[in-house]
Amino acid sequence: MTHRLSAFTLTALLVVTLALAGCTDASEGEPTETARPSESAAPDTPASEAPGSEAPESDDPDAAEAEVRIAEPDFIPELLTVAVGTEVTWVNDDSYEHTVTEGTDGDVVSDPIVDEPIAAGGTLSVTFDEPGTYDITCEIHPTMQMTVVVEG
Repeated sequence: MTHRLSAFTLTALLVVTLALAGCTDASEGEPTETARPSESAAPDTPASEAPGSEAPESDDPDAAEAEVRIAEPDFIPELLTVAVGTEVTWVNDDSYEHTVTEGTDGDVVSDPIVDEPIAAGGTLSVTFDEPGTYDITCEIHPTMQMTVVVEG
């Protein structure tokens, strides 16, 4: 006896297969990189106005300013490389307070470059005048960590 699949059944199988393929990540377990706003924006749309734009990752050590966003409690990006003299601005997108504190695991280092609260919806700017690696944490949420690498 020969079995035939109807066109409807074949179409349904194809749709399910494609849907499942779209749900899997071939690079599972590997870190992924989010497109920078300038790459996702329309050619005539400034990156800062691109829909869904996230904090720019400063791959350009000659940038005079950079931005870090605070959300769901994370620093975004977690690694920021800037040139000496760069002003870094943290933007708190959460509905609660955080701190921007030089240190790790919620503990401040002695003589920190920054140790300031940042209110919900607030901003905080710090200029990095000395080359080095600066670990940043939130004293309120110790699992929040990031690193600012200042090249010069």
